[in-house]
Amino acid sequence: MRGGIACIAAVAVLLLAACGGGGGGGSTTQLSPTAYRAAIAKVKTEAAKAQSDVGQGLHAKTPEQLKQRVDAFAAATQRIGDEVAALKPPENAIAANTELAQGLRDIAAGTRAASAKIAKLKTAKAGISYLEHSKGPVKGSHEVGSALAELQKLGYTTGG
Repeated sequence: MRGGIACIAAVAVLLLAACGGGGGGGSTTQLSPTAYRAAIAKVKTEAAKAQSDVGQGLHAKTPEQLKQRVDAFAAATQRIGDEVAALKPPENAIAANTELAQGLRDIAAGTRAASAKIAKLKTAKAGISYLEHSKGPVKGSHEVGSALAELQKLGYTTGG
């Protein structure tokens, strides 16, 4: 698999590999390192669901089915990005957290743009081909990868 759908799936895999289990959420005070690790880990389940949804699009029979899967991924990625942006990370993780949130939001925007193009296509096969050959949300993918690498270096995520 190449191109856009591979890029989208790669982001979900990056999130899964970088995060452990646990809960978390938005906070009005700065999180402790332990609480921040738990909050960041929450995306594991969300990323798995988003990856599953977009992966099922490869079996779509109509452009509408494919678009629904791509839209679900965009919405989930936007929501995850918003959740990350709402976190109050420890001082040493602020820049990486900001980059991660922006990267997720950029991926969501790029995915929505792909969805709009898919909506104009006549077959699911044409939509899948478009996704496989497009470059996908490259900027967001780079931002997410860079942020997760920094968070791993700081000890807030684990590799895998």
